[in-house]
Amino acid sequence: MNKIPQEKIKRASEGLRAIAHELRLSVLCHLIEGDKCVHELMEATGASQSNLSQHLTKMRMMGIVDNEKRGQQVFYHIADPAWGDLVHVLQHIYCPEMCAEQPL
Repeated sequence: MNKIPQEKIKRASEGLRAIAHELRLSVLCHLIEGDKCVHELMEATGASQSNLSQHLTKMRMMGIVDNEKRGQQVFYHIADPAWGDLVHVLQHIYCPEMCAEQPL
């Protein structure tokens, strides 16, 4: 059996911790539907602008989300499709009724 390098385990653990917060996970669930501006994410999650911005900044620094300025608004999207895949898997486990038509 091959030993998994400790630095890979540590990086995976940090990534999972980064999305383990309820607000960050909620944001990712909304972003798998497509790009969203901060205002849309505020409405979807019920978070305040300052709280949401703090969490978006953390996820951006971790490389989970990225942003793009369009006019006066900043739009966010999932930076790596693999994060979207992980969110889909979590939805299949915890919200299967929302995923009836979506295969893994």
